[in-house]
Amino acid sequence: MQTLNFYYPSIEGGGLEKNLFSLINSLAKKKYKINFFTYEDNTKKKELGKKFYFNKNINVITSSVIPGVKNRYIRYFFCIFKLFFYSIFQKSIIVSFQGNILPILVAKISFSKIVIRCNTAPSKYINSFLKKIFFKNFYSLSNIILVTSNDFKKEFYKYFRLKSIVHRQSLDIKEIKKKSKIKFNFNFFKKFNGLKIINVGRLTHQKNQIILLKAFEKLVKTRSARLLLIGSGSDREKLLRYIHEKKLINKVKIIPFTSNPFKYISLCDIKILSSRFEGNPNILLEVACLKKLIISSNCKVGPREILQSGKGGILFKVNDYNKLCSILKKINLNSKYIKEKVVNSYKYVQTNFQKDISTSFIDIIKKL
Repeated sequence: MQTLNFYYPSIEGGGLEKNLFSLINSLAKKKYKINFFTYEDNTKKKELGKKFYFNKNINVITSSVIPGVKNRYIRYFFCIFKLFFYSIFQKSIIVSFQGNILPILVAKISFSKIVIRCNTAPSKYINSFLKKIFFKNFYSLSNIILVTSNDFKKEFYKYFRLKSIVHRQSLDIKEIKKKSKIKFNFNFFKKFNGLKIINVGRLTHQKNQIILLKAFEKLVKTRSARLLLIGSGSDREKLLRYIHEKKLINKVKIIPFTSNPFKYISLCDIKILSSRFEGNPNILLEVACLKKLIISSNCKVGPREILQSGKGGILFKVNDYNKLCSILKKINLNSKYIKEKVVNSYKYVQTNFQKDISTSFIDIIKKL
């Protein structure tokens, strides 16, 4: 039985994690032995077991050695050490779902093959010539580099002159539709006839929900609307303060991460992605499955390709909340113009994505 050591240190419950767990579960069903390494502790391991299904062939390995250790760097060290220990004593392939230099080093000193998947566009973190050389040299030590979109592949080559393989995320359209139809009570949108807007994602600097709130604050002065944010993260308190300061408490609601955001998306008119940068945002693909209008910031990588340069949705300049507000003020959901965009985004996901990506992944690692 082939052993695959998957490495992804911090679990926050976003689209990337869902895609990762979908892949490793499919591989485990195909008789691969999976070791999954995370620097989270055993408490988080129990939480993961409640949120996500794990096949019996998956061994979740946490950083816990000494109970109660909270320091992330110590946990990180133990996570990397365990990855090295498991890799050197058994013939395995390391698969890092983070473009991180440490698993690459582990692969080299344990004489293992390594596949890395890069999720953040180089334009975000390469801001000097020295960084460019540094990352290029480390990435070149990888056996295979995976990226999530064609735009990402082009940018990766532009920065590093290294070849990569596009390996798209999984997308179970039938399951998403099924989950979206689950009945539940949600009074926030009940009997509300105005514009219903949703944002799903980690509440972080990257996801940039603050500009969505700024646009929304201006919007509600002239148009009836409500906004639902689904997610958890470091920006939560900042966003809550803004909501209270601008007296939006009856118009904006924040709820924590949920494994089924689709039942909430089904109640809404528009999904807005406000990110500063992306890889290939899973949530846009999922929203397209439910035939909802997508409005997104025009990041260098990700949304533009998914929305086909505006054919499948509406794009606005990163951080331009005035433009976003203007779009929302003028939008007519019943117009032919908008309905065509919704249909185009649905056709895009139908054509380009599939439920099981493990077969294509197996074809890739067979090249090692």
